[in-house]
Order: sequence, then structure tokens, then C-alpha cells
Amino acid sequence: MNQGSKIYLEKYLEDFGKKSTVYTAIVEAVTNAIEAIEQKENSSDGEIHIHIDRDNVLLDETSAKINKITISDNGVGFVDANRNSFNTLYSQQKSESGGKGLGRMFFAKYFKNVSVESTYIKDNKYRTRKFALGRKYEIIEDEQDTQADGTIPTGAKLVLSEYAGNVDFDDDIDRFAHRVLEKILNYFVVEKYTCPKIIIHDGTETRVLNDLIGDTDSFAIQSKNTGEIAVGEKTLSYKMFELQSVFTQKSKIMLTANHKVVTDAKLEDYVPEFATDFTKQDEEGKERKYIVRLYVYGNYLDEAVNNERSDFNFGDHEDLVYPIGKKDIEESAAKEAKKILKTEVTTRFTEKKKRVEEYAEDNIWYKNYLEHVDFEKMKMSPSNTDIEAELHKVKFEQDAQRKAKVANLANNLDVKGVNVQEEVEKLVSEMNDTDRSNLAQYMAFRQVVLNLFEKALEWDNNEKFEKEKTLHSIIFPVNHNSDDTTYDEHNLWILDEKLNFTSWISSDKSTFTESADRPDIAAFHYPVSYREGEEVHSPVSIFEFKKPSRTDFINKSSDEDPIEQIVRYVNQLRDGKLKQPNGREIDTAENTPFYGYVIASANNDVKKWLTDVKDMKMTPDGSGWFKNMDNINLRVEFITWDKLLKDAKIRHRIFFEKLGAQK
Repeated sequence: MNQGSKIYLEKYLEDFGKKSTVYTAIVEAVTNAIEAIEQKENSSDGEIHIHIDRDNVLLDETSAKINKITISDNGVGFVDANRNSFNTLYSQQKSESGGKGLGRMFFAKYFKNVSVESTYIKDNKYRTRKFALGRKYEIIEDEQDTQADGTIPTGAKLVLSEYAGNVDFDDDIDRFAHRVLEKILNYFVVEKYTCPKIIIHDGTETRVLNDLIGDTDSFAIQSKNTGEIAVGEKTLSYKMFELQSVFTQKSKIMLTANHKVVTDAKLEDYVPEFATDFTKQDEEGKERKYIVRLYVYGNYLDEAVNNERSDFNFGDHEDLVYPIGKKDIEESAAKEAKKILKTEVTTRFTEKKKRVEEYAEDNIWYKNYLEHVDFEKMKMSPSNTDIEAELHKVKFEQDAQRKAKVANLANNLDVKGVNVQEEVEKLVSEMNDTDRSNLAQYMAFRQVVLNLFEKALEWDNNEKFEKEKTLHSIIFPVNHNSDDTTYDEHNLWILDEKLNFTSWISSDKSTFTESADRPDIAAFHYPVSYREGEEVHSPVSIFEFKKPSRTDFINKSSDEDPIEQIVRYVNQLRDGKLKQPNGREIDTAENTPFYGYVIASANNDVKKWLTDVKDMKMTPDGSGWFKNMDNINLRVEFITWDKLLKDAKIRHRIFFEKLGAQK
């Protein structure tokens, strides 16, 4: 090198090739040998030999550390052009094939001593060239170039000795072979191209890399599929291999440029079902493990590889210069791999989904959230902790959205043109997934529901809007019962906290009775279908709602009298006239306790009617009345809408304050 271009190589190597490994150097040497063979007039007999030398053999039969690698070939040798290219940083000799003129720097990075011995032809005469790779200012040192007698064929021998890497280098021959082969599989992609024979020697053992690849299960590496993938406006080619000797390897996507692997990505990062080895039976019925490698190649990648051939110049996604990025390509490749192994992936996906569903069965408060789970992105074999974390995340996201919708509706109840009835019913349906397992979140949710309930009570009745039905829907969905409404799908706690544990409920449900005269809500504290034997004495609660501000029921016939309505429903139950949804009678007994609740407004006329006509006693706060009817074992209460809201707020105030759930 001339004085003006000198570089202190050892300092340069400190920051060089940070993403590389010792196999980067070995593969660089192998690909150089392949290219040297390709330069021969007749390359059909091309051979590359890789000799492994190790430290003393270990007594525990594990592989000893590798201290020297010798790579020899029968190519054209170090002709002047190759020699001069080797001696020039950023040489352009191989630029058309993707070479960046930096490959031999990997030799120096991982081995302290690097030497070359080559026989080549110049002016029709055989010559021998020997030199060492310098580590200071000169790339080529101690060069000798002498005439040869012609008995030795052309070729080159590269010796890499005194391993200097930071990671132990003690792979056995099979692992060594696979690590090299997986990096040069692109030389086996194009059918019209024949890769030179590559033989690895490790003591008395040998492996021929070419013999490890075939089209049947008898080969360690099997050619699986070839094709093209469209990524944005670009079309790239791919070839998939199946690797049966997998060691600790993973299924990967390999992005290549000019016959060399540049970057790789785990397929499981895009399709979790690729996380572990696949298994299949060979011809002898033995189970074999395998992984896959999907190699992507094309002009777009060849032109975008960086100088060190360790990465591409584009980012993860498209930008102003590059129309597609690394992750765009990998995602499309992963979809293709998933399609190729559809049966295997589908089986694993189904098992994963079943595992999550079984967990939700055991933790029923999550059951209604399953439809929102992105099973595609979940780990292949999730632990209980993984499933809990995922379901909790989904729950949090869904509840946050729901609470925001409740708050938004509450704030817009006074907006003209808003179909409040429709919006409330829609919102109530969306609130059905709410999970009560997190008390703080639950209390915050209850606060929002009470705010909505209060807003509905304040609604101006001039609009065409059924206020009673809206309030009813907030408490419990209209025209539903326990067969299609779970614990998580109602707000009966507004009426009475004990109702949260009610087992069977009918809410103005036509299947409850063929008559149009039916309770707004009937709650049974044990499943109706099991109300047999001693369980017939379990309580039954009946609720009747009257639209806020409505008081004309005191002047109507008993058909509109809410107290008489409850009495009538109790008698119908006692007489077996109300049916279960399956048509069976509801069994009661003489000692079955009934609790009736009328929720309505009470002006002075109503208050007088309650005390004078209905003979009911006023509660101390003056907002409620009650009466015991011992003849039918019924206790009936009259509660104003305002009292209902006020009592609910009082019951929750301490929780709101302690948990920070106040508005």
C-alpha cells in the first residue's frame, strides 16, 4: 500500500463486523474457493477441502476446541488479479457478484495467523505464491512468488490458525458442517448450477456437504419448496429447505445477497407455531425432528447489501429510497412458510387455542374475552402465566374502550337527535364482558354506570324515548334471562348487592310466561331447573319498574297497580302458572320466601296512596315504603328512583374514595 492509503488494521478490526461470527470467516473462505473454481475453464471437477485441527482430545468425549482451519481448493489460484484484489481494501473486483472487498478482514478478526499458499498459471507457466495476512499497515506480508515445476495443480490453500474469537469454538463435525452448509445453501438453490464438492475432515471423520442435501427424508437437508413472493411492488424468489439435524437451531428466514446469507430472522417472531422443532416419521417409522430455512434472494437484495455483507442498507420498512424493508420481506416470507406447512401449523394453532379456552373455562370471568384474543400472535405453548397476562391485557383494553363509551354516552344524553334508547341498549350489550376480578377497575366501572344511570334519570321526557326501558336495560338487558345473560352481563347491584349472586333471572322475557302480563325482573336465588326438595324454599325476588315521573298508576285498575302486579306474579308462581324457558313448571312451596320491589317516582299523592290505601310503612329516610304479606310469604318494598340511586352511591362511596374511582 502507498503511504497515503495506510490503515492500522488491528484498530480497524475492533469495530469491524460486529454482527459476524467465526463462521462468517469460514464461509467467506469457502465462497472465495467456489468463485476461484468457477473461474476455471472446466469447473465440473471442482473440490474444496476443509480440514479441522483441534487441541488435545478431551477425556469426556466432548469435542476439543478448534485451533486451526485449513481450506484448500483446485480453482485458478491466486492469479495477479486475485492477489491484487486481496491486497486492496474495498476492492471492486467482485462488485458485480456482491463482493465488497472486505472478506479477508473476517479472517484477521477471528484468527491471529492467516497464511495463503497458491499455485497459479501466468504466461502459460506454473507459479507458486505464498504470503501472510498482515495485522498492522500491510495487508500482504512476507510474500514469495516463485516458479513451479507444474506437478502441482492450480489452487489455493488458506490456513486460519490461533482462533481469537470471544466465544468458544468447539463444534463437532456435524454441527460444523451444518453451520457452514446453512450459510451457503443458496449455492444449491438454482437447479442449473452445480456447487463444487465440499468435504470436511475432522480427524478420522469426514462429511461431504453436497451429500447432505436431497429431495427425500433420507437426507439431512431436504429441498422443500421453491417459488416467488410479492412484497409491495417487488417480487423476490425463495427456496425452502428442511433441516433434520437441528441441534439447537431454529426455523428461520434467511435474506441473502449474491449467494451469501446476510441476515436471518426467527420464523417464530412472525408465526409462533414455528417456535420448536417439527416431527415426522421416516421410512423406517422412526420419529425425526426438523426445522425449516426459507432463503429469499433477488436483485433487490443483491443491490442493497452493505459493504461488510452483514446487513442491508434499507430499514425495517419502506422509506423514501427503498420501497420495501427487511421486516416487510420477512413478514411475507413467513406467510409463505405458514402456507407451505399449513397442516403442521394449523395443528399447533388449534392446540394452543384449545389450551387458552380450557384456561378460560376454569377462570370463567375471562370467557367472554376470548373473541378479542389475537391467537395468531400468542406464544405457541403458552404457560398459565402467559395466558393470564394475555387475557388480562385483552380485558383491560376492552374495559377501557367500554368505559370510554359509557362516559361519552353519559355526556351526550342531552344532545338533540341522539337515539338514546338505541345507544343505551347497544352500550349495555358491549358492557357485557366486564370482569369483576379487579376491584379497583370494577369500582371505577360502577361509578361510570351510576353516572349514566343518573343522567338517564335527568333526561327531558319531551323526546320520543322510553325512559323506563332505558333504565331497565342499564340494570338488566330487556328480553333476556340467565340462559343468555351471565353474571358479568348485568348491573343488578344497583338494586341490591345480593342479586349479583342470583342463579337464574328473567327480564321481561316472553319465554317466562305466555301472557303479556309478566314481571319486569324475576330473580331466583338457585337455578330454577334444580328447585326441588329442600331448595323450593330458596328466595324469589320480583321487580316492577314504573317510568320516572309517572304517578297515574294510583288511579288505574289493579292491572297497572305495581303492588298488585307483584302480588299477582307471586300467586302465579305459587300456582305454577309461570314456566321455565324449557316449559317445565317452577316449583315453589308454602315456605318459599318472596321479595317484591317497586321502583317508581313518588309525589305527595303517591305517598298518601302508599300509606292510606296500601297500608305500607315509610322508611326513616322518607323515600321508601314496605309491607309484609304473611299469607303469601311476601315482603314488598316501594323505592323511589332517587332513593335507588342515592342508596347505590352511599353503598359505593367508601370504595370510590379508597380506590380513587370517583369522578
